[in-house]
Amino acid sequence: MIRFRPLPVMTAIIVIVVLPTLLLLGRWQWDRYQTKMRLAHQPVPEMTIESYQPIPEGMQFVSAPRDGEWGWRVFTPVRSGDTVIYVDADYQAGLDPPRLSEMRTPPSLRLGAPIKGASMQSEPAGAFTPPPQPLKRVWYNVDLAAMGRAAGLANVADYYIALPYVRADGRATPNPFAHVPGADPLPPERHLGYALTWWGLAIVLIGVYFAYHISVGRLGFGPGPVATDN
Repeated sequence: MIRFRPLPVMTAIIVIVVLPTLLLLGRWQWDRYQTKMRLAHQPVPEMTIESYQPIPEGMQFVSAPRDGEWGWRVFTPVRSGDTVIYVDADYQAGLDPPRLSEMRTPPSLRLGAPIKGASMQSEPAGAFTPPPQPLKRVWYNVDLAAMGRAAGLANVADYYIALPYVRADGRATPNPFAHVPGADPLPPERHLGYALTWWGLAIVLIGVYFAYHISVGRLGFGPGPVATDN
């Protein structure tokens, strides 16, 4: 026979607040894991621009982490016909944003070879995204319209091209920010790990809850009294 007399306040907090929160956080991360697994099998839309003219004085810098380190995506506008298209063609590591006076046109845009890369859209700012600093050409999310205005450019396209990054040795590496809409550089496995962590905490919480009730005599098995408040 199980004898159980739960502590009212502790039980209310755990059952109404803490446990549902942990379960919801786990479910949210599980949904992100499943969504990213589906997106991983979808092709990224690509676009090719044959003729263009770089506008290096219109460069803008977007803060973004890469390989566990902070740095800056270098967005260089190019003019193709009457349209200005931003190209994510380079990456500069470091906490401080690059200085325009020290920047050159990215290698992939210097020789006039056709631009072929992922066609991407602007990224809405999150609730905790820092405000941009247009005068410093510093951005914390991709806002093409605002970036174009800051550079004094008209007819800016509502998409940009994400090219492979060319390293100092001339070898190209995949652009980690070239992904289908709804995805991001964080791998699906990370979300699975987060989900298991939240659910694991929920299981631990339940175990601690019952262990505490046993320790104070409010949960027992077999005949005998259960501790009361008196």
